Amino acid sequence: MTMTRDAIPGERPPSRRNGPGDSVGDADRAAREGGRQAGRSEVRRVGALAPTLVGLGAACVVVAVVGVVWTHLGQRADERSRWSIALPDETRAAVMDWLDLVSVPFVAVGMIAAVVLALVQGRVRRAAAAGLLVAGANVTTQVLKAGIPRPFYGIGSDNSLPSGHTTVLVSLSLAAILVLPRPLRAPAVFLASAVGTFTGAAVVVERWHRPSDVVAAFGVCGLWAGLALLVAGAVHVGRVRPARRFWLHLACGLVGAAVVGALLVAGGLVAHGETTNVLVGGVMLTVLGLSSALLCALVAVGADSRDAPRAG
Repeated sequence: MTMTRDAIPGERPPSRRNGPGDSVGDADRAAREGGRQAGRSEVRRVGALAPTLVGLGAACVVVAVVGVVWTHLGQRADERSRWSIALPDETRAAVMDWLDLVSVPFVAVGMIAAVVLALVQGRVRRAAAAGLLVAGANVTTQVLKAGIPRPFYGIGSDNSLPSGHTTVLVSLSLAAILVLPRPLRAPAVFLASAVGTFTGAAVVVERWHRPSDVVAAFGVCGLWAGLALLVAGAVHVGRVRPARRFWLHLACGLVGAAVVGALLVAGGLVAHGETTNVLVGGVMLTVLGLSSALLCALVAVGADSRDAPRAG
């Protein structure tokens, strides 16, 4: 006959001691939960990138219009910057060949190529995003250029903001960043940043545009790039570390901008007019290069986070 110990009223049952396996299991569960919370936080941060791009792009356009185009001091500084640098005739011929690429058929072919490249990879939403970016940015630039009034302060009354050539080439470059596979994205950022920097400098050197026109074109492209990222799909960070990817892309973009600067100097870039224009032109080109590199890096991180494999 088996004897059992009856529970005595009011007495607690004997507690089970945690063994070594239990503490390891608790640690694993805590680590997994911490990882999930960190992942959710990272998704929220990267998810905010697209609306942030929209806001920053719109802010660039507003600041360029209100702070530069609509003020006497802004127009004077803008015009001074436009005439601060110059290139010899033989280099200007190469610059003109680059700018002459831009045309309506060129935009159409570039946009179709980006869309087709995305569709070949089976990325329908990415194809729609690329088309939206290119079409939206270029239509917006033409509407703004026709609709923004320019007060006359003795420095010309015809509005040229934003730069159409810059919008065309930067929007196509950003579309390429969106649709290319992730292993090719860093080299694409290098090239896209170089394209944006060179085109911005080219339209200023040729006196077609003022620096504010280029900055506004970057803003328009950034706004539509943010909207394109929203169309491209949901964020799933997975194994990608957005902070590391951002610094990688920014480094590539800065190198691309720096290479353009070195090529311009090698091509005979000089200060035009007053000796102080060395500083004015240097600051202006630095701002254009930094803006181009930062824009390309942000778009690349947003694209990375939308095609990264989920962590298994």
